[in-house]
Amino acid sequence: MSPGFLPGALAVQLSEDLDITLAGVGVVVGIFFAVAALASPLMGRVAERTGWAPSMRLAALVAAVTLALTPFLATSMTTLALIAIVAGVGVALAQPATNLGLARCTVSERQGLAYGFKHAAVPAAAAFAGFGVPLLAIPFGWEWVYFAAAIVAVFTTLLIPFDASRYEVRRKTSGEPEIRGRLSTPVPLLVLLAIGAGLGLMGIGGLATFLVLYAVDVGFSAAAAGALLAVGSLLGISMRLIAGWNIDRRAAGGFPTVSLFLVIGAIGLALVASGVEPLVVVGSLVGFTFGWGWSGLFTFSVVRANQAAPAASTAITQTGSFVGGAIGPAVFGIIAERVSFTAAWISMAIALLAAGTLVRLVSGRLPG
Repeated sequence: MSPGFLPGALAVQLSEDLDITLAGVGVVVGIFFAVAALASPLMGRVAERTGWAPSMRLAALVAAVTLALTPFLATSMTTLALIAIVAGVGVALAQPATNLGLARCTVSERQGLAYGFKHAAVPAAAAFAGFGVPLLAIPFGWEWVYFAAAIVAVFTTLLIPFDASRYEVRRKTSGEPEIRGRLSTPVPLLVLLAIGAGLGLMGIGGLATFLVLYAVDVGFSAAAAGALLAVGSLLGISMRLIAGWNIDRRAAGGFPTVSLFLVIGAIGLALVASGVEPLVVVGSLVGFTFGWGWSGLFTFSVVRANQAAPAASTAITQTGSFVGGAIGPAVFGIIAERVSFTAAWISMAIALLAAGTLVRLVSGRLPG
Protein backbone atom coordinates (compact mmCIF):
# COMPACT_ATOMS: atom_id res chain seq x y z
CA MET A 1 0.00 0.00 0.00
CA SER A 2 2.96 2.36 0.42
CA PRO A 3 2.97 3.61 -3.21
CA GLY A 4 -0.57 4.88 -2.59
CA PHE A 5 0.24 6.88 0.54
CA LEU A 6 3.71 8.27 -0.04
CA PRO A 7 2.69 10.92 -2.62
CA GLY A 8 0.22 12.49 -0.20
CA ALA A 9 2.56 12.48 2.78
CA LEU A 10 5.41 13.85 0.66
CA ALA A 11 3.24 16.29 -1.28
CA VAL A 12 5.06 19.36 0.07
CA GLN A 13 8.43 18.03 -1.11
CA LEU A 14 7.09 16.60 -4.39
CA SER A 15 5.38 19.87 -5.29
CA GLU A 16 8.73 21.65 -5.02
CA ASP A 17 10.73 19.14 -7.08
CA LEU A 18 8.14 17.87 -9.58
CA ASP A 19 5.76 20.85 -9.68
CA ILE A 20 2.70 18.76 -8.77
CA THR A 21 -0.47 20.61 -7.78
CA LEU A 22 -2.96 19.72 -5.06
CA ALA A 23 -5.29 18.16 -7.60
CA GLY A 24 -2.35 16.40 -9.23
CA VAL A 25 -1.50 14.56 -6.02
CA GLY A 26 -5.10 13.39 -5.78
CA VAL A 27 -5.07 12.22 -9.40
CA VAL A 28 -1.88 10.17 -8.92
CA VAL A 29 -3.23 8.50 -5.80
CA GLY A 30 -6.57 8.02 -7.56
CA ILE A 31 -4.88 6.28 -10.50
CA PHE A 32 -3.16 3.86 -8.11
CA PHE A 33 -6.48 2.82 -6.57
CA ALA A 34 -8.36 2.89 -9.88
CA VAL A 35 -5.96 0.41 -11.46
CA ALA A 36 -6.18 -1.74 -8.34
CA ALA A 37 -9.97 -1.70 -8.63
CA LEU A 38 -9.96 -2.73 -12.29
CA ALA A 39 -7.44 -5.50 -11.73
CA SER A 40 -8.85 -6.77 -8.43
CA PRO A 41 -11.45 -9.31 -9.70
CA LEU A 42 -8.92 -10.92 -12.06
CA MET A 43 -6.20 -10.93 -9.42
CA GLY A 44 -8.58 -12.62 -6.99
CA ARG A 45 -8.97 -15.53 -9.40
CA VAL A 46 -5.21 -15.59 -10.00
CA ALA A 47 -4.60 -15.85 -6.26
CA GLU A 48 -7.13 -18.69 -5.96
CA ARG A 49 -5.40 -20.65 -8.74
CA THR A 50 -1.73 -19.99 -8.09
CA GLY A 51 -1.80 -19.97 -4.29
CA TRP A 52 -1.43 -17.33 -1.64
CA ALA A 53 2.34 -17.54 -1.11
CA PRO A 54 3.50 -17.15 -4.74
CA SER A 55 0.96 -14.36 -5.24
CA MET A 56 2.11 -12.52 -2.13
CA ARG A 57 5.73 -12.85 -3.18
CA LEU A 58 5.05 -11.44 -6.64
CA ALA A 59 3.02 -8.56 -5.19
CA ALA A 60 5.81 -7.66 -2.76
CA LEU A 61 8.38 -7.72 -5.57
CA VAL A 62 6.24 -5.39 -7.69
CA ALA A 63 6.05 -3.00 -4.73
CA ALA A 64 9.81 -3.18 -4.18
CA VAL A 65 10.62 -2.44 -7.81
CA THR A 66 8.17 0.46 -8.18
CA LEU A 67 9.26 2.05 -4.90
CA ALA A 68 12.96 1.72 -5.70
CA LEU A 69 12.59 3.14 -9.22
CA THR A 70 10.33 6.07 -8.33
CA PRO A 71 13.16 8.45 -7.29
CA PHE A 72 14.92 7.76 -10.62
CA LEU A 73 11.95 7.74 -12.99
CA ALA A 74 9.53 10.25 -11.43
CA THR A 75 10.28 13.54 -13.12
CA SER A 76 6.71 14.83 -13.46
CA MET A 77 3.12 14.03 -12.59
CA THR A 78 2.88 11.92 -15.76
CA THR A 79 5.78 9.62 -14.89
CA LEU A 80 4.60 9.37 -11.29
CA ALA A 81 1.17 8.34 -12.59
CA LEU A 82 2.71 5.65 -14.85
CA ILE A 83 4.52 4.20 -11.85
CA ALA A 84 1.25 4.25 -9.91
CA ILE A 85 -0.35 2.09 -12.63
CA VAL A 86 2.20 -0.69 -12.16
CA ALA A 87 2.03 -0.42 -8.37
CA GLY A 88 -1.78 -0.62 -8.54
CA VAL A 89 -1.64 -4.00 -10.27
CA GLY A 90 0.67 -5.25 -7.52
CA VAL A 91 -1.62 -4.21 -4.69
CA ALA A 92 -4.62 -5.70 -6.52
CA LEU A 93 -2.87 -9.07 -6.25
CA ALA A 94 -1.66 -8.52 -2.69
CA GLN A 95 -5.12 -8.02 -1.18
CA PRO A 96 -6.85 -11.29 -2.22
CA ALA A 97 -3.61 -13.24 -1.82
CA THR A 98 -3.23 -12.23 1.82
CA ASN A 99 -6.93 -12.79 2.45
CA LEU A 100 -6.60 -16.30 1.03
CA GLY A 101 -3.47 -16.97 3.06
CA LEU A 102 -5.19 -16.01 6.30
CA ALA A 103 -8.24 -18.11 5.42
CA ARG A 104 -6.01 -21.13 4.78
CA CYS A 105 -3.57 -20.66 7.66
CA THR A 106 -5.62 -19.31 10.58
CA VAL A 107 -7.91 -21.26 12.88
CA SER A 108 -11.48 -19.95 13.04
CA GLU A 109 -11.12 -18.74 16.63
CA ARG A 110 -8.35 -16.32 15.64
CA GLN A 111 -9.42 -15.13 12.21
CA GLY A 112 -10.82 -11.82 13.44
CA LEU A 113 -7.50 -10.83 15.02
CA ALA A 114 -5.62 -12.16 11.99
CA TYR A 115 -7.58 -9.96 9.61
CA GLY A 116 -7.11 -7.06 12.01
CA PHE A 117 -3.34 -7.52 11.65
CA LYS A 118 -3.61 -7.83 7.89
CA HIS A 119 -5.66 -4.65 7.52
CA ALA A 120 -3.36 -2.85 9.93
CA ALA A 121 -1.00 -2.80 6.94
CA VAL A 122 -2.97 0.08 5.43
CA PRO A 123 -2.60 2.57 8.31
CA ALA A 124 0.90 1.15 8.84
CA ALA A 125 1.80 2.31 5.33
CA ALA A 126 0.38 5.74 6.17
CA ALA A 127 2.28 5.80 9.48
CA PHE A 128 5.48 4.90 7.65
CA ALA A 129 4.86 7.76 5.25
CA GLY A 130 4.08 10.15 8.10
CA PHE A 131 7.19 9.31 10.09
CA GLY A 132 9.20 9.47 6.88
CA VAL A 133 8.55 13.21 6.56
CA PRO A 134 10.48 14.42 9.66
CA LEU A 135 12.93 11.50 9.81
CA LEU A 136 13.99 11.20 6.16
CA ALA A 137 12.30 13.61 3.75
CA ILE A 138 13.11 16.88 5.52
CA PRO A 139 16.77 16.15 6.40
CA PHE A 140 17.75 13.98 3.41
CA GLY A 141 15.12 14.33 0.67
CA TRP A 142 11.87 12.61 -0.28
CA GLU A 143 13.73 10.00 -2.34
CA TRP A 144 15.03 8.30 0.79
CA VAL A 145 11.52 7.58 2.04
CA TYR A 146 10.90 5.60 -1.14
CA PHE A 147 14.22 3.77 -0.80
CA ALA A 148 13.40 2.82 2.80
CA ALA A 149 9.98 1.50 1.77
CA ALA A 150 11.59 -0.53 -1.03
CA ILE A 151 13.95 -2.16 1.48
CA VAL A 152 10.97 -3.16 3.64
CA ALA A 153 9.27 -4.67 0.58
CA VAL A 154 12.37 -6.71 -0.31
CA PHE A 155 12.62 -7.95 3.26
CA THR A 156 8.96 -8.98 3.09
CA THR A 157 9.60 -11.26 0.13
CA LEU A 158 12.17 -13.15 2.21
CA LEU A 159 9.59 -13.87 4.91
CA ILE A 160 7.03 -15.47 2.58
CA PRO A 161 7.41 -19.28 2.73
CA PHE A 162 8.09 -21.38 -0.36
CA ASP A 163 6.47 -24.43 1.23
CA ALA A 164 3.09 -22.86 1.96
CA SER A 165 1.41 -26.15 2.91
CA ARG A 166 3.42 -26.31 6.15
CA TYR A 167 1.41 -23.38 7.49
CA GLU A 168 -2.05 -24.29 6.25
CA VAL A 169 -4.65 -25.50 8.72
CA ARG A 170 -7.24 -25.91 5.95
CA ARG A 171 -5.63 -27.96 3.21
CA LYS A 172 -7.36 -28.32 -0.12
CA THR A 173 -8.73 -31.62 -1.33
CA SER A 174 -10.47 -32.32 -4.61
CA GLY A 175 -13.85 -32.76 -2.92
CA GLU A 176 -13.88 -29.56 -0.89
CA PRO A 177 -16.14 -26.69 -1.90
CA GLU A 178 -13.14 -24.37 -1.43
CA ILE A 179 -11.81 -25.58 -4.76
CA ARG A 180 -15.00 -24.61 -6.52
CA GLY A 181 -14.85 -21.10 -5.05
CA ARG A 182 -18.62 -21.02 -4.54
CA LEU A 183 -19.95 -17.79 -3.04
CA SER A 184 -22.41 -18.06 -0.15
CA THR A 185 -23.47 -14.42 -0.19
CA PRO A 186 -25.51 -13.40 -3.26
CA VAL A 187 -23.44 -11.34 -5.68
CA PRO A 188 -25.88 -8.37 -5.61
CA LEU A 189 -25.40 -8.06 -1.85
CA LEU A 190 -21.62 -8.32 -2.24
CA VAL A 191 -21.82 -5.54 -4.80
CA LEU A 192 -23.80 -3.36 -2.37
CA LEU A 193 -21.23 -4.07 0.34
CA ALA A 194 -18.55 -3.13 -2.17
CA ILE A 195 -20.30 0.20 -2.75
CA GLY A 196 -20.46 0.77 1.00
CA ALA A 197 -16.76 -0.02 1.35
CA GLY A 198 -16.04 2.27 -1.58
CA LEU A 199 -17.88 5.18 0.01
CA GLY A 200 -16.03 4.50 3.27
CA LEU A 201 -12.62 4.46 1.61
CA MET A 202 -13.58 7.49 -0.47
CA GLY A 203 -14.29 9.42 2.71
CA ILE A 204 -11.20 8.41 4.60
CA GLY A 205 -8.91 8.62 1.55
CA GLY A 206 -8.86 12.39 1.73
CA LEU A 207 -7.67 12.25 5.33
CA ALA A 208 -4.81 9.89 4.55
CA THR A 209 -3.74 11.76 1.43
CA PHE A 210 -4.21 15.43 2.29
CA LEU A 211 -3.92 15.72 6.07
CA VAL A 212 -0.27 16.82 5.88
CA LEU A 213 -0.95 19.50 3.27
CA TYR A 214 -4.07 20.68 5.09
CA ALA A 215 -2.38 20.79 8.49
CA VAL A 216 0.44 22.89 7.06
CA ASP A 217 -2.14 25.17 5.46
CA VAL A 218 -3.87 25.84 8.80
CA GLY A 219 -0.64 26.51 10.67
CA PHE A 220 1.14 23.27 11.55
CA SER A 221 4.81 22.78 10.69
CA ALA A 222 5.61 20.11 8.09
CA ALA A 223 7.20 17.91 10.78
CA ALA A 224 4.19 18.29 13.11
CA ALA A 225 1.81 17.52 10.26
CA GLY A 226 3.72 14.36 9.39
CA ALA A 227 3.72 13.33 13.04
CA LEU A 228 -0.05 13.86 13.22
CA LEU A 229 -0.52 11.57 10.21
CA ALA A 230 1.73 8.97 11.81
CA VAL A 231 0.01 9.06 15.22
CA GLY A 232 -3.44 8.91 13.65
CA SER A 233 -2.36 5.93 11.58
CA LEU A 234 -1.09 4.15 14.69
CA LEU A 235 -4.49 4.64 16.28
CA GLY A 236 -6.06 3.15 13.15
CA ILE A 237 -3.78 0.14 13.53
CA SER A 238 -4.75 -0.26 17.18
CA MET A 239 -8.47 -0.10 16.47
CA ARG A 240 -8.24 -2.71 13.72
CA LEU A 241 -6.47 -5.09 16.09
CA ILE A 242 -8.89 -4.41 18.94
CA ALA A 243 -11.91 -4.93 16.68
CA GLY A 244 -10.49 -8.22 15.39
CA TRP A 245 -9.65 -9.47 18.88
CA ASN A 246 -13.09 -8.52 20.15
CA ILE A 247 -15.01 -10.35 17.42
CA ASP A 248 -12.95 -13.50 18.09
CA ARG A 249 -13.66 -13.29 21.82
CA ARG A 250 -17.36 -12.44 21.63
CA ALA A 251 -18.33 -13.79 18.19
CA ALA A 252 -20.27 -10.54 17.83
CA GLY A 253 -19.96 -7.32 15.91
CA GLY A 254 -19.58 -7.70 12.18
CA PHE A 255 -21.32 -5.35 9.76
CA PRO A 256 -23.37 -3.40 12.37
CA THR A 257 -20.13 -2.46 14.13
CA VAL A 258 -18.62 -1.47 10.79
CA SER A 259 -21.59 0.84 10.25
CA LEU A 260 -21.14 2.47 13.66
CA PHE A 261 -17.42 3.07 13.06
CA LEU A 262 -18.14 4.76 9.75
CA VAL A 263 -20.62 7.17 11.33
CA ILE A 264 -18.20 8.10 14.12
CA GLY A 265 -15.50 8.62 11.49
CA ALA A 266 -17.80 11.06 9.71
CA ILE A 267 -18.06 13.10 12.91
CA GLY A 268 -14.27 13.20 13.08
CA LEU A 269 -13.97 14.61 9.55
CA ALA A 270 -16.57 17.25 10.38
CA LEU A 271 -14.30 18.40 13.22
CA VAL A 272 -11.31 18.50 10.86
CA ALA A 273 -13.32 20.78 8.53
CA SER A 274 -13.41 23.47 11.23
CA GLY A 275 -9.80 24.46 10.54
CA VAL A 276 -9.22 25.13 14.25
CA GLU A 277 -5.92 23.48 15.18
CA PRO A 278 -7.08 21.63 18.36
CA LEU A 279 -10.20 20.38 16.56
CA VAL A 280 -8.11 19.33 13.57
CA VAL A 281 -6.00 17.19 15.90
CA VAL A 282 -9.00 15.64 17.68
CA GLY A 283 -10.99 15.18 14.48
CA SER A 284 -8.15 13.57 12.56
CA LEU A 285 -7.41 11.17 15.41
CA VAL A 286 -11.09 10.22 15.66
CA GLY A 287 -11.26 9.89 11.89
CA PHE A 288 -8.27 7.59 11.74
CA THR A 289 -9.37 5.52 14.74
CA PHE A 290 -12.93 4.84 13.62
CA GLY A 291 -13.06 5.93 9.98
CA TRP A 292 -10.21 3.52 9.26
CA GLY A 293 -10.78 1.06 12.08
CA TRP A 294 -13.58 -0.85 10.33
CA SER A 295 -11.71 -2.28 7.35
CA GLY A 296 -10.33 -5.48 8.90
CA LEU A 297 -13.65 -6.24 10.56
CA PHE A 298 -15.39 -5.69 7.23
CA THR A 299 -13.14 -8.14 5.37
CA PHE A 300 -13.40 -10.71 8.15
CA SER A 301 -17.19 -10.50 8.02
CA VAL A 302 -17.14 -11.07 4.24
CA VAL A 303 -14.79 -14.05 4.60
CA ARG A 304 -16.78 -15.54 7.46
CA ALA A 305 -19.88 -15.49 5.24
CA ASN A 306 -17.98 -17.00 2.28
CA GLN A 307 -15.57 -19.58 3.68
CA ALA A 308 -15.60 -21.53 0.40
CA ALA A 309 -14.39 -18.55 -1.64
CA PRO A 310 -12.45 -16.08 0.52
CA ALA A 311 -10.35 -14.63 -2.28
CA ALA A 312 -13.18 -14.42 -4.82
CA SER A 313 -15.64 -12.81 -2.40
CA THR A 314 -13.17 -10.27 -1.04
CA ALA A 315 -12.01 -9.49 -4.57
CA ILE A 316 -15.55 -8.22 -5.26
CA THR A 317 -15.78 -6.12 -2.11
CA GLN A 318 -12.17 -5.00 -2.45
CA THR A 319 -13.01 -3.64 -5.88
CA GLY A 320 -15.38 -1.21 -4.19
CA SER A 321 -12.67 -0.25 -1.71
CA PHE A 322 -10.21 0.44 -4.50
CA VAL A 323 -12.77 2.47 -6.47
CA GLY A 324 -13.42 4.55 -3.36
CA GLY A 325 -9.71 4.90 -2.81
CA ALA A 326 -9.37 6.10 -6.39
CA ILE A 327 -12.26 8.57 -6.36
CA GLY A 328 -11.72 9.97 -2.86
CA PRO A 329 -8.31 11.66 -3.23
CA ALA A 330 -9.09 12.90 -6.75
CA VAL A 331 -12.45 14.39 -5.74
CA PHE A 332 -10.98 15.85 -2.56
CA GLY A 333 -8.11 17.49 -4.44
CA ILE A 334 -10.41 19.02 -7.04
CA ILE A 335 -12.89 20.35 -4.46
CA ALA A 336 -10.13 21.68 -2.22
CA GLU A 337 -8.42 23.44 -5.12
CA ARG A 338 -11.53 24.89 -6.76
CA VAL A 339 -13.75 25.52 -3.72
CA SER A 340 -12.08 25.09 -0.32
CA PHE A 341 -10.61 22.57 2.07
CA THR A 342 -13.71 22.93 4.24
CA ALA A 343 -16.00 21.89 1.41
CA ALA A 344 -13.74 18.92 0.65
CA TRP A 345 -13.80 17.69 4.26
CA ILE A 346 -17.59 18.02 4.48
CA SER A 347 -17.94 16.04 1.24
CA MET A 348 -15.81 13.23 2.66
CA ALA A 349 -17.80 13.23 5.90
CA ILE A 350 -21.01 12.82 3.91
CA ALA A 351 -19.46 9.88 2.04
CA LEU A 352 -18.61 8.16 5.35
CA LEU A 353 -22.12 8.75 6.67
CA ALA A 354 -23.63 7.29 3.48
CA ALA A 355 -21.32 4.28 3.75
CA GLY A 356 -22.38 3.57 7.31
CA THR A 357 -26.05 3.79 6.37
CA LEU A 358 -25.70 1.46 3.38
CA VAL A 359 -23.71 -1.19 5.25
CA ARG A 360 -26.30 -1.20 8.03
CA LEU A 361 -29.15 -1.66 5.56
CA VAL A 362 -27.39 -4.49 3.70
CA SER A 363 -26.44 -6.33 6.90
CA GLY A 364 -30.13 -6.94 7.64
CA ARG A 365 -30.58 -8.71 4.30
CA LEU A 366 -27.64 -11.12 4.53
CA PRO A 367 -28.40 -14.88 4.68
CA GLY A 368 -28.27 -16.44 8.12
